[in-house]
Amino acid sequence: MHNDGSSAGSATAGIISRVLCHPLDTVKARLQANTSRDHTITSQLNFRALRSVQGLYRGIGVSVVGSAPATCLYMTSYEMSKDVLMKVESFRENPSLLYLGAGLAAEAVSCGLWVPIDVIKERMQVQGQSKDAVKTVQKIYYRNTLDAVQTIARTEHLGSLYKGYFATLLSFGPFSALYFMFYEKAKTFATKRLDLEDLPAHYTLASAAVAGATASFLTNPLDLIKLRLQVQHAYATEANPAVYRGIIDGLTQLIRTEGVLALYKGAGARVAFHAPSTAITMSLFERCRQVFASLIDV
Repeated sequence: MHNDGSSAGSATAGIISRVLCHPLDTVKARLQANTSRDHTITSQLNFRALRSVQGLYRGIGVSVVGSAPATCLYMTSYEMSKDVLMKVESFRENPSLLYLGAGLAAEAVSCGLWVPIDVIKERMQVQGQSKDAVKTVQKIYYRNTLDAVQTIARTEHLGSLYKGYFATLLSFGPFSALYFMFYEKAKTFATKRLDLEDLPAHYTLASAAVAGATASFLTNPLDLIKLRLQVQHAYATEANPAVYRGIIDGLTQLIRTEGVLALYKGAGARVAFHAPSTAITMSLFERCRQVFASLIDV
């Protein structure tokens, strides 16, 4: 692992960005979980469930606890993957391919931590959706993170925490690949344009925000199906079993029953979440890495 403050920097950045942006993530989750053909925001969100701060911060506990090690693993894996791929001539001569490959590798490694975090967080975030919104009434309600883990272990099995693992990889793999490619390219462009060796913080912030917004919009359909795969077992009964059998089946059913436009349900909220979240994460990551590196050198 890099001994330059990257680990501490990424952990700190992950926690802060999650706390600040979690309400936007909750809105995104509820929009994507909604299966009705009514595309009005009011009908999809069920504002009564989001009227309080507590409603907006459902699932924040597992998100904060898990984001430190998961973000640390994610960023460290990205930096290490770049170092490894730089030794391969085809990657070294094609920076875009290098960033795509490193981003995909980082997601593949960190998914082992992110998936169970997402399953618990998203099930808690979508609690309280109406019957019309999600086809069936949720049969289980989780009081908190610990109760969610215990209930899943008792009523399903702990393997359910990895429901949608491959869907997550297929969703966030392309997101991470595109995000880091756009981010690194934007930084390189700004560095050359300004003729600077180190970019000012606000340029890093802007580069990350634009990259996060673009990548999140392009991969929204995959993220939507991933979320539904992860939460549907909380609603499943013998009479109404889990709806989607996999990501391809989910996309097919979604288009057939809700229309093509439904592929971008929650896209605005997803962009609104990822733009500031990635901007905060990368800015703090770069800054914290500098600070912790200076402390290590002392």
